[in-house]
Amino acid sequence: MNMNINIELMLEELKKEFPKNVYQELDLIIYDNDGNGYFTDDEFQEKIFRNLFISYETNVVDIRRNKYSLFDIQTDILIEQEDLAVIGKVISIVVKHLSKIEFEEYTED
Repeated sequence: MNMNINIELMLEELKKEFPKNVYQELDLIIYDNDGNGYFTDDEFQEKIFRNLFISYETNVVDIRRNKYSLFDIQTDILIEQEDLAVIGKVISIVVKHLSKIEFEEYTED
């Protein structure tokens, strides 16, 4: 079994849920416990996931895990009203799949 089955299932669901033109505008960058960045087609281990940046149009959302595997969802900008439905749906799908991962513990800086 692939070491990133939950991330792969998440990407499949995102691709299925959105029209091609919307899906192509989504940019996801994943970071591990050491702060290394990965694009969704790079090799990494999902159990050492630390955070994920979701970028869509001009909107950026950060979903970050703390050492207790609690999630914090942040954005530094106001989300455009017409993009809110897309961003909300993406967050819902991402969190659903992240919640299935058995994370490795790490210490916060």
